[in-house]
Amino acid sequence: MVIKARPDSEKTLGQILIAKGVISQKQLDLALKIKDVQPEKYLGEILFRIGVPQEKINWALYYYNKRKTIGEVLCDQELISSKQLEEGLSKQKHIKEKFGTTKPLGLLLIEMGHINIRSYLTALSKHFNMPVLTLIDFEPSSHLQRIIGSRYAWERRIIVLENSPETIKFVLAEPSMQIIEELQKAVPFGKRIEFYLANHTIIDECFLKMAEPMSA
Repeated sequence: MVIKARPDSEKTLGQILIAKGVISQKQLDLALKIKDVQPEKYLGEILFRIGVPQEKINWALYYYNKRKTIGEVLCDQELISSKQLEEGLSKQKHIKEKFGTTKPLGLLLIEMGHINIRSYLTALSKHFNMPVLTLIDFEPSSHLQRIIGSRYAWERRIIVLENSPETIKFVLAEPSMQIIEELQKAVPFGKRIEFYLANHTIIDECFLKMAEPMSA
């Protein structure tokens, strides 16, 4: 998908969020002060941590084409070199041309031995402003999974963490804007949505736990 530049796409993320009434100048000033002390953190990441709604930050990043690519994030964090990024992108392009499918760059880089799953989750967390969860002692619920459709949840590797009258929480293994938009459409209007990340293996273990009663 090609994202066309918006009229105010030259503004910074902070300026856009102020113009849209999402944050105040005071909040932006605080976030910028934190960034001065912790320059490795992205502004969106900081704004989320001081309480700005995740979905509004992600909306601005996406709509105004302000989000860095996962490759850029990995390079920023010095998790890969520019040469390794080029190798990954070249392999991704080859797979697309040969098989007609697109494999996530991060997974390719893991297969190529350039990064591990922890590094990938760190980059995804910064890319999407989603905290990483370990899901230790979490007991998945088949009932909660049916909220978005058990088959859909299994195919997209999505765990429904919590569902209250005000908020629903999802844990994703491989987030994308398509999945985020699909989930937003499935949730009643006005309900707060929170997204989190977890290791593919942990999420698969959750699905196995839910399948055990049925196979017993």
